[in-house]
Amino acid sequence: MNSIICTWSVKLPKGSIAVWPDGCRDLIAIIGKKQPLKVICSGLDVSVRQVVCTNETRFFGVRLTPGVTFPWERVDSEKMRMDVSLSQYLPSCCQRWDFLVDHEVVFNELIKQIESLTCSAPNWVVDYLQELWTEEAGICGSLSERSIRRNLVQATGAPPKFWQSLARARKVGIEVSRSDNGLASIAADYGFSDQAHMNREIRRWFGCTPMMLRKNREQAMARFTAPNAFHGF
Repeated sequence: MNSIICTWSVKLPKGSIAVWPDGCRDLIAIIGKKQPLKVICSGLDVSVRQVVCTNETRFFGVRLTPGVTFPWERVDSEKMRMDVSLSQYLPSCCQRWDFLVDHEVVFNELIKQIESLTCSAPNWVVDYLQELWTEEAGICGSLSERSIRRNLVQATGAPPKFWQSLARARKVGIEVSRSDNGLASIAADYGFSDQAHMNREIRRWFGCTPMMLRKNREQAMARFTAPNAFHGF
C-alpha cells in the first residue's frame, strides 16, 4: 500500500545503539524479556536517536511513507515529531497484542492498524521528496514556496528547510563514505560554505565525523542505502 515503505525486524542486546535520521516514522512493536509488549509510532527524528535496551529486545517495525497521518496528528501536526504510544488511543488492541508470539502475526497486526487508522501520504509530498533527491524540477516549480511550506509542515510535521538539510546531509554522507575524494572538494560540490560547515552538518545529523564514516564505510553505506524517505518507494 502507498502508506508503507518496508517492514523490518531486529533483535538488540542489552545496551544502546545510535539510529540515524532517515526522514521516516515507523509503527513499532517492542518486545522485551519479561516485559509487556509496547506499540509506538516513532516521531520524526531531527538528530541521532539513542535506543536503550535494559534487556535483550526484539523490534518489529513498519516504515511509513512521509506524509502518512494518524487521526490524532491531523488535529495537531506537532505530534509527528514525538513518539506516541498506541496504548493511549487503542488500549484494548495493545492488550490483545501481549499474547502475540508469531512474528508474521505481529507484522499483520501492525499493517492492519495502519490500514484502518491512517490517511495515505499526498502524492505531491512523495514527488517533492523525490525531487529534492534527484534535483529534477517538477512540483517544486509548480507550487509557490509559501504553499509548499504551509502544506509540507501540515503533512509531514517539518518544513522544507528540514527536508532540504536532511537530503543534503544523506547525499554528502554517501559521497564521503564511498569515495576517497578530498573532503574540502566534496564540501564545495554539495554547496557547503567550507569543509568545517560540512563536518558540523554530518555531526549534527549522524553524530560522527566524516573520517568516522570512512573508517566504517560498509556500515555507513548499509545505513544510508536502507529504505528511507527519499528513495524507499
